Amino acid sequence: MEKKFENIVILRTDRIGEVLLSSAVIDAIKDRHHDARISFVTSEYSSPLLENRSDIERVLTADTMTKGGCFSRAISLARELRSGGYDTAIVLNPHKMLHLACFLAGIPRRIGYDRKWGFFLTDKFRDDRNRGDRHEIECTVELLERAGIGAGRPQLRLELDKNAEEKVKELLSKKGITGERPLVLIHPGSSNPAKIWPGENYAEIIRRIKKDLGCDIAVLGNKEERTLAGKIIREAGTDAIDLTGTLDLKELAAVLKRSALFIGNDTGPMHMAAALKVPVIAIFGRNIPGVSPMRWRPWGDGHMVFHEDPGCDPCKDIMCPHNFKCLRAVTTDIVFKAAKKILASKVRAQNSDS
Repeated sequence: MEKKFENIVILRTDRIGEVLLSSAVIDAIKDRHHDARISFVTSEYSSPLLENRSDIERVLTADTMTKGGCFSRAISLARELRSGGYDTAIVLNPHKMLHLACFLAGIPRRIGYDRKWGFFLTDKFRDDRNRGDRHEIECTVELLERAGIGAGRPQLRLELDKNAEEKVKELLSKKGITGERPLVLIHPGSSNPAKIWPGENYAEIIRRIKKDLGCDIAVLGNKEERTLAGKIIREAGTDAIDLTGTLDLKELAAVLKRSALFIGNDTGPMHMAAALKVPVIAIFGRNIPGVSPMRWRPWGDGHMVFHEDPGCDPCKDIMCPHNFKCLRAVTTDIVFKAAKKILASKVRAQNSDS
């Protein structure tokens, strides 16, 4: 007889892409345990991704990025976890503080990977995700099954915030984006230089999409990426809208939902677009299994991924001595052809619905 899991807390406190992918298993758990109550512990930055979900009882935040103070932060989190009365904790990013907090909270079942004080877990499994032979979501489902929880079909989704939708509608309208033409979103930045497709390539893609396909185009990014976005837009020589540094996560989700296509590097917004069923063209660099498209590609159907292997062995990642030739091997021609194909299919679908 399958054990009942009634009050579960999932812990994932790293970046927005990882957090969003982990949230896909909420549906998978509820598919097997219909009455289970689920809470989620995440970082303060990533918490807006989860706040509008009616199937999450509580969204708690924890800091696993700051160095030092591990014990005091574990005690603080343990107090919050103890008040929730959880019977099961699922720790999806191994971290000493999270493992200790779940132990101190007295949660009977503590499931996770056997790393970083894994001895505090009751059910610990080898972490082989860096083999890169399956998707991160599939790894999480496998962990649940190995722990005896069982899992149905995972669903990647992102709930929109109504206030953010209204703000975005007004913002885009002021910038001349009314929805009459397909909106293509470009996300050219990343905190990791080994992920960034050359800016001149993005400029050419913007220019060709604007000229040949007649779409509205907006460039996304955080405030640190304004210089990059400005340079790309100037080089493109067209009237792309610069939205860098102007959107919080809820507003970013609202912009993504209004788009016909997302083109960008391997980043969190790529996963947000996929969760909103927006077609994605994703450009990956690096020849390292643990960060490969096999593990981190956009989840779902209708996406296109480009990843070239130039034969570097081993890949030096951020210390690349070859000016990231894997990224430069992805041509603008192939990306533009993919964009044209996706946008044409979107237009056909809209025409058939009208």
